[in-house]
Amino acid sequence: MARTIAEIKDSMTADLMRNPDVARAYGFETGAAFSSHFSKVSVESLLFYIVACAMWVLENLFDQHRRDVEQRIEAIIPHRPKWYRDKVLGFMKDKTLVPDTDHYDTEGMSDGDIEAARVVKYAAASENADASILTIKVVGDAEGKRQPLDTDTEGQLAAYIAEIKDAGVRVNLVNQPPDAFNCEADIYFDAMLLSENVETACRGAITAYIENLPFNGEYTNMALVDCLQAVDGVRIVELSGSETMVSGEGTPTKINARYTPASGYFKAGNIKLNMTPYK
Repeated sequence: MARTIAEIKDSMTADLMRNPDVARAYGFETGAAFSSHFSKVSVESLLFYIVACAMWVLENLFDQHRRDVEQRIEAIIPHRPKWYRDKVLGFMKDKTLVPDTDHYDTEGMSDGDIEAARVVKYAAASENADASILTIKVVGDAEGKRQPLDTDTEGQLAAYIAEIKDAGVRVNLVNQPPDAFNCEADIYFDAMLLSENVETACRGAITAYIENLPFNGEYTNMALVDCLQAVDGVRIVELSGSETMVSGEGTPTKINARYTPASGYFKAGNIKLNMTPYK
C-alpha cells in the first residue's frame, strides 16, 4: 500500500538527520529533529518534498498495477461461485451483451440509468457437490422490500446466465417468494408492564430479525432468543419450536438449531407468543 507524502518525507529526513557527516556539515547533533533545524520553506525541505511527491506517485502506480494484475488473474482462472454472484448482480434488464463477451456497452448511459437497469438487488451462488449443480438465488427490490423478479425479467436473466456461464456448468436459478417463518415461544415478562405492549415489541423484534437477515444468510434459534431477550421487559424466553415453509409447498420444515431459506430470504408468518407475567 502506498505511503503518504508526509510518511515518505519523514522517512528521508530521519535518515538525513541520523547521518554523522551531514550532522557535522550542518552543525547539529546526530538524530536531532529535522524541523528543529530546517524550516518548511527551506531549500532542503522543498527538495525532500518534491522527491517524496515523485515517490508517492510511483508507489501509487505500482499499487494500481498490482490491482490490474490481480483483476486479470481473477478473470482468467476457473470461475468460482462468487464470480457468478457478481455477474448476476451486474445483469441489466432489456440490454444485450457486446457480441462474444460477458459485459454490456454502457457508453452513453448515466449512473442512474445503469442502476435502474440492474434489477437484481440480491444474489447468492453456491455449488452442490453431490449433484454438481450451481444454485443461484436472486431477488429484486420494491420500495425497500425484497421481492421476486417478474416472469419476463427472470427469462432474460436465465438467457444472460446461459450466455456467460462456463461450458458444462449446470445452473439452477431460484427466483421465488420468501420462505414463511413460523414459531411459538413462551415469554415471561416484567409484571409491571402491559402484556400487549411487550408482546407487540416481541413480534417486532422477531420480524426485524427474520426479514433483515443477510440474503441467503443463516437463521439460528439461538439468535432469535437473543433478540427477544433484548426486548425491554422480557425476563425469560423459552422457544417451543420454529419451522419454515417454502413458497408453493404445503408441508412445513422443522428448524433444528439453524436453517438457510430455500429462496434466500424469509417473511414472518404465524408467530405465537404465550405471555406470562414474571413474579
